[in-house]
Amino acid sequence: MTQMIHTREQIKQRLLVLVGLNVSGVGHAADMLTLQFGPIREITTKRETIKRVGAWSLHIQCDWTIERGATVLAAYRDFAASETSTREMTHRIRDLVVDKGPTVVQTIEVGDNGMVRIGLSGDVRISITTDGISDEEDWRFFASGSDAKHFVITGGKVDPWSLS
Repeated sequence: MTQMIHTREQIKQRLLVLVGLNVSGVGHAADMLTLQFGPIREITTKRETIKRVGAWSLHIQCDWTIERGATVLAAYRDFAASETSTREMTHRIRDLVVDKGPTVVQTIEVGDNGMVRIGLSGDVRISITTDGISDEEDWRFFASGSDAKHFVITGGKVDPWSLS
């Protein structure tokens, strides 16, 4: 129980910085959903390419859904079904939360085992359900373009590396 409470507190403490920021970007890398929050800016990557990023990035590699009310608008199971569905779903999510925005983060709720619900304006919410498989990364959160350590949830728990 102590580990669960500690995990919840750590997650909430980290993600509260998103409240009041808009979802500013949506992308993917293979079957990982990538979300950007806050003002977009250009950074130079280690490979010397220019990349547009928000102030904060959330990379989700476990089960997730995006819902409005009781309606599921997008889900990992459809997103990761094929390369084509991943591309199409990325565009649909971007249209929903960025292009028709601004869509602002209003609430952060943290459940057991690294599960998170991000409440957005327009009655939209992003729910992240961790896989709970040890040694498999569920999601990570970090300041874009920073050398600071990423906050990583692995197997439904805070990866100790994130806190060292």
